[in-house]
Amino acid sequence: MKFNTKHKLKFRPDGTFRVLMMSDLQESPQYDPRSLRSVEVLLEEGDPDLVILGGDNCNGPEINSEEDLKAFLNIFTEPLEKRGVPWAHIFGNHDHHVVMDLDKHQALYEAFPMCVSSHTGADVDGKTNFVLPIYNKNDEIALAVWGLDTNCDMEHQERWIEQCRIYSSTLPIEINTETNPVGYWGMLGISQLQWYLSTSIELEKLAGKKVPSIMCMHVPPYEFRLAQDNPSEYVIDGHIDEEFNGMALDPGIFKLLLHRGDVKAICCGHTHRNDFSAQYSGIKLFWDACCGYRCYGVDERRGGRLFIFNEEAPTEFKSCMLRTLGK
Repeated sequence: MKFNTKHKLKFRPDGTFRVLMMSDLQESPQYDPRSLRSVEVLLEEGDPDLVILGGDNCNGPEINSEEDLKAFLNIFTEPLEKRGVPWAHIFGNHDHHVVMDLDKHQALYEAFPMCVSSHTGADVDGKTNFVLPIYNKNDEIALAVWGLDTNCDMEHQERWIEQCRIYSSTLPIEINTETNPVGYWGMLGISQLQWYLSTSIELEKLAGKKVPSIMCMHVPPYEFRLAQDNPSEYVIDGHIDEEFNGMALDPGIFKLLLHRGDVKAICCGHTHRNDFSAQYSGIKLFWDACCGYRCYGVDERRGGRLFIFNEEAPTEFKSCMLRTLGK
């Protein structure tokens, strides 16, 4: 069953559940020691119950073989594995730049004992789409963590537009197929939206209610740009110094989340200088800066984003950036 995970995720006895998202590590076997220390610091300070590797995990152009990818993963998952911390992953554009069969790529991740990711199969675009149920003290599903693969660059644009023409009538929202003038880095396929919709409905039936959720993806949807362009109205805190650089088209995911009403927050990476939090149309938006030290960025902002949920009121969660410079 799609809601089973390798390790059952549960709220702590004190009623909390801590999720740490680490994006844009962007490393290889020839790594900067500060990047590995960054992971260690985030785990020490965040004390997470679940870690999400938020995309651009590796620097794709430096991964030239299966052995390179294995070496990278062995190095940067070791802090998670030795602590016994469950972790899941999504791919970013640089992960898709690895010249390697995606099934093999995904299988290398899933082979790690503490990895709780699982792929959605050949009929759904992307490899790293998942939903992870979190159980409360009564063994009820009280929270869910979603991941979506935002794929790579413009490679899906023509096929996506064709999918819209054929399949958009299967969705309860209107799809806009005009090119987004402020981004070209990734895309969500119609099949991913269909997968989220059907899985969300199935999860609601299983839990007996809509399950409050957070959704993680690498490249942000267009609504992040709307919040960024209107900071006095939507932005709560953080830095908004970098150009949006979003998806090639507006895939309609935000509209679909509003329609379903279960996802209360979206967290993205991709732009390394942005780390703001905002609220737009009732959904909270979070940017995650970067946790790696070889990629571009602002050293004082490098780190990861921590979420703390309470099983009695999972929609009233707390979030903050954890910084790693000098630690």
